[in-house]
Amino acid sequence: MDIFVCTADPGIEPPVMVINTVLSLMAYDYPPHKLSVYLSDDAASDITFYALLEASIFAKQWLPFCRNLKVDPTSPAAYFKTIHSSTHLNAHANELLTIKVTSFLLFYNFFLVVIVLNLVFLPHH
Repeated sequence: MDIFVCTADPGIEPPVMVINTVLSLMAYDYPPHKLSVYLSDDAASDITFYALLEASIFAKQWLPFCRNLKVDPTSPAAYFKTIHSSTHLNAHANELLTIKVTSFLLFYNFFLVVIVLNLVFLPHH
């Protein structure tokens, strides 16, 4: 299955949103060898390029995490909004919370890098 994600303006379509979409698609419960996700950036934006580069580092942790734990939703931003609401009081709650917090810290680091890239590459009015 081939999936194309298109973006044209990093000012209108924030790179964090675009990258969350790409990561969410890559984490689909679908055989990875049968799934290809393509990002088309019509603006050829430096920030989108560097955001995707950072996302590739984060994806090395995120994708196995999603597959191993059957994470839903697979968008990092949406998933981490559920960090408190989805942790039930049971024997595995502490372990699950530790995994979520560790993954959140990796995502937060990625998110901060993208914010810095926004400051460097996007024109400010």
